[in-house]
Amino acid sequence: MKTINYTAKILPDGHISLPEKIKKEMGLAVNSVVRITLESDTPRENIIKAFGAWSERSEIKDGVTYVEDMRSGWDKRTKRIDNV
Repeated sequence: MKTINYTAKILPDGHISLPEKIKKEMGLAVNSVVRITLESDTPRENIIKAFGAWSERSEIKDGVTYVEDMRSGWDKRTKRIDNV
C-alpha cells in the first residue's frame, strides 16, 4: 500500500481536496476508494497556555533558577546511589 502524507484544509462544504499532483502520483481517478487517517493539529493557543502553567506559582522565580535548584542535590543522590 502506497502512503503519502500532506496537510489539507477542510473546505466550506466539508470536503477535503486532493492536489492534482497527489492524484496522479497515487493513480487515483473518479470513484477511487482511499483510506484516510485524520489528525488534528493542536491549536497554537493551547500550546502557549501550557508553557504558562506554573506562572502563578510564587516559589518558582524563573526557569533557570528553578532548574538549578532542582539539580543542586543531584551529586549527593548520585554518590548515595554509587555507594549502594
